[in-house]
Amino acid sequence: MTNAIYFDLDGTLLHLSRGYGDILAEAFRTVEGECRDEWLTAYDERFFEAFRACEPDPVRRAFATVSDEPEALATRLLELEAEYSTVPEGAHEDIAALGTEYRLGVLTNGMPDWQREKLRANDLERHFDTVVTSYEAGAHKPDAAAFERAESALPAAAYGMVGDADADVEGAEQQGWAALRYDGQRFQDLPTAFGWG
Repeated sequence: MTNAIYFDLDGTLLHLSRGYGDILAEAFRTVEGECRDEWLTAYDERFFEAFRACEPDPVRRAFATVSDEPEALATRLLELEAEYSTVPEGAHEDIAALGTEYRLGVLTNGMPDWQREKLRANDLERHFDTVVTSYEAGAHKPDAAAFERAESALPAAAYGMVGDADADVEGAEQQGWAALRYDGQRFQDLPTAFGWG
C-alpha cells in the first residue's frame, strides 16, 4: 500500500502577503465604509470562541456581533483571504511530482467551504486526493480525531505530515506519523525527511 503525505494549509501551502488584521479591516471598510478598533476586537473574540468550539459559521457569527451585514462581510473576507494568499515558490511542481509516488491530502484546522475555496482560488485543489478539515472531524489539530479522520479519508501504509505549527507536528507524532515542521523549504525532499528513503 502506498504511503500518504498530508499538508497543512495556512502557513504551509498558503501564505498571506498582508497581515490578517489588515485584511479583516479592509473587509469592514469595503462593506461598512469604515473600520473601528472595537469591531476588530469584538470580531476576534467571538470568532475564536466559536471556532474553538467548532460552532457552525464562526465567521458570520462573529461579524453578526458588530454588523447587520454578516453575509456580505464574510463573503468579502474570504475573497480577500484568497486574493492575498500566495503559494510558496516551486510548490506546484513539487506537489505534482510527489503525487506520482504518494497519496496526497490536506489536513487543516478550518471550515470545509472556507478552506476548499482558498485551495481552488490558488489552483491547489487539483493536486490532492482529499481535503480533511478539523470541522469535519469535530476537533482541531493536535486532537487525535483530526488525524483519525485523515487516516479514514486516505488509507495508506504510513503517513507523513508537514505543517508550520506545533499542532501539526505534535499531533502527527502522537498519532505515529512522520512529521516535519515547515520553515519555507521546498517540498521535494519530504520522503527523505520522513525517513522513507
